[in-house]
Amino acid sequence: MNDETIDPTMHEAVGGGAGARQTEPDTVRRLSRVAVFGLVRGMAAATGSALIAGFTWWMRDH
Repeated sequence: MNDETIDPTMHEAVGGGAGARQTEPDTVRRLSRVAVFGLVRGMAAATGSALIAGFTWWMRDH
């Protein structure tokens, strides 16, 4: 396909395609999900690191 055979109004009406604009609430929701995912992932990494460090310390000193 080329640009002449693609009707851009068809894609915009469906809501797909690169030209579709997202509403602000959708953007805020996506950003909040990414932020929460980052926090949970960071907490899991910190907890895992602390557990490994604690286990290593316990094995060396006991």
